[in-house]
Amino acid sequence: MVKNKPGKNKKLSILFVTTNLNYNGAKKYIVEVANELATRGCRVGLLYDSGPLAKKLVKEVRQYHIDLKGLGLDSVSRWRLVIKAATLARNEDYTIIHSESANSFISHKLLSFLSRAKIVETIHHVWNSDQERRKAAAKISGRADKIITISTSALKVLASFGLKKRKIVVIQNGINTKEYEKINKNEVEVLRKNLGVSKKDRVIVSVSRVSKAKNFEAFVNWFPYILSSFPSAKLVIVGDNGSGDRGYLDGLIKKIRSLNLHKNIICVGGKTFVKNYLGLAEIYTVTTVARGLAVLEAMSSGLPVVARKPLMPVKIETTINGKTGLVFGKGDYKNWAGHIKYLLSNPTVARKMGAEGRKRASEFFTVQKHVDQLEKLYQRLKT
Repeated sequence: MVKNKPGKNKKLSILFVTTNLNYNGAKKYIVEVANELATRGCRVGLLYDSGPLAKKLVKEVRQYHIDLKGLGLDSVSRWRLVIKAATLARNEDYTIIHSESANSFISHKLLSFLSRAKIVETIHHVWNSDQERRKAAAKISGRADKIITISTSALKVLASFGLKKRKIVVIQNGINTKEYEKINKNEVEVLRKNLGVSKKDRVIVSVSRVSKAKNFEAFVNWFPYILSSFPSAKLVIVGDNGSGDRGYLDGLIKKIRSLNLHKNIICVGGKTFVKNYLGLAEIYTVTTVARGLAVLEAMSSGLPVVARKPLMPVKIETTINGKTGLVFGKGDYKNWAGHIKYLLSNPTVARKMGAEGRKRASEFFTVQKHVDQLEKLYQRLKT
């Protein structure tokens, strides 16, 4: 991370608010951004319940805890979060409150009134139908001073359904790409041994929230098609559903065993540090559109990406079909399996795509570039 000159941002104070720091992209986003801002000299606080990603926070980030007792996003939790966040903002003099939830677990208007802070929200979600987009645009419009979206295309879509453009700012996602450029080969070999993966195995990895909406059953159903050409192929699935409930993941593992695929499809659950899992693989894949932080981690690791085409007209700024990876249509998992087989059959092409992806990530999707723009936004809101 790049440090600014001491004292440059001493008057910029931001409180991030979220329910937990469990394994998912939105929570990773908070950790990445909070760390970078704190390292630059900003005063940064983070209010949350609990979660394993807290291990990645730098010591400069002030941590505040609220016990939600597993209540999730019900009305009681919302009130408690509002009161706690507003109290912290006023007592600790935070001038910006930044939320990452697309579901608006905080009543932003009330929070703004009680805290006297400016409210910023980052939208990670992209809705799948016009009805969902229209409802989302109406709901989002009145709840924050500024809305951050991660793509120009997403801005246009939301604006077309009533969200005022003046409230939206586009800031591309970003991660600490340098963290993924080098791997510890000894650590990767230990991991390989622990997973029962040999050096001759052809490894595909998926780092994602593992939930019903992600439809991992389709990968399981079509993996035998890949095995028919590559018997040593292994699919390593890294992730859980982000809430601590293992119901879906356990069901997926049961299905894998029932199909006698447990030696070829390995579910490892959620992990705080995923770099070594990416270091095992030749290909990264995901059941959804390639737009999250995990995709950037894979690209920074030099892996080609195989992901789904978007359901709406949103340009994928991360994965470029045929250059940094390959895309398949909704429900077309035969095409997905075909893409995987093609890249396994053409490792030179796969490595070239991976190299292009790494170059693109380091050029456009660093956390430093993201926070450069974020700081400017915060400063404008202060004045």
